[in-house]
Amino acid sequence: MKLKKIFIISLLLVFTITVFCSTSFSKQGTLTGQVVDGFDKVVKDVEVKIKGTKFTAKTDENGQYRIEFNPGKLVISFRKKGYAKQTSSLNIRENSVVPMPKLTFWKYPESGGVFLIRMEDYKKFEYASFSSERDDNHVSFYVKGGPTKIECPEDAFVKGSLGLMLLDYSKEEPVVVGKTLYSVTDNNLIGEIVFSSGDWGIEKVDDKYSEVSGRVGLRYITLGPGKYYYCIGQITLRSKLGFGYYFEIVNPGLLDTEEK
Repeated sequence: MKLKKIFIISLLLVFTITVFCSTSFSKQGTLTGQVVDGFDKVVKDVEVKIKGTKFTAKTDENGQYRIEFNPGKLVISFRKKGYAKQTSSLNIRENSVVPMPKLTFWKYPESGGVFLIRMEDYKKFEYASFSSERDDNHVSFYVKGGPTKIECPEDAFVKGSLGLMLLDYSKEEPVVVGKTLYSVTDNNLIGEIVFSSGDWGIEKVDDKYSEVSGRVGLRYITLGPGKYYYCIGQITLRSKLGFGYYFEIVNPGLLDTEEK
């Protein structure tokens, strides 16, 4: 009888420990967040998944989602047709409700190129070629055609310059192609190399580049009024022909004068 009681107590103890462990160590947490596009509009029906698990969710009409997770190292992905897929790596030890930062989900433009991100949509920069002219002393590079004009109100300029955010999208290539930004003079001169010194007549313009995915990147640049050319690749001494994106930031004061 004594052995029977001990056996029953042992079984109850094992059961209690098992229940405690299963509730304590397998309890799941919940990630919550919102997905918006580059113009701060909500994006619904985005598929949210945690890699290597069965946990999935979709954003609702307000772009919001809730997805369960097991605490630990997580890789969460966001995917929707027509948008650049994004992933985030997390290390979460909590098993509670964890709010996530708002995610900006970038929509693919209809074609590849460089686009100004405006208030409501994208503005594509003109795709333009360049060619070189040579003599015994130097080689000069000229862009062909007219630039895409960026016209902004005068109060948009800070100390004579304008901050721009550009979307760089490569539709065909697996990675975003490298680009170099140059100033362009009034006669469409990109720059020239003098043979005796090897120096450029016009300096390159530095920008800040941030990769979103294998095909989409963001470029941040602050520029004054003038013409600019994003060359695909590098302009070198051997370059004869090439391509890029040509745009012009219009001086608001000059624009007012022209209208009068």
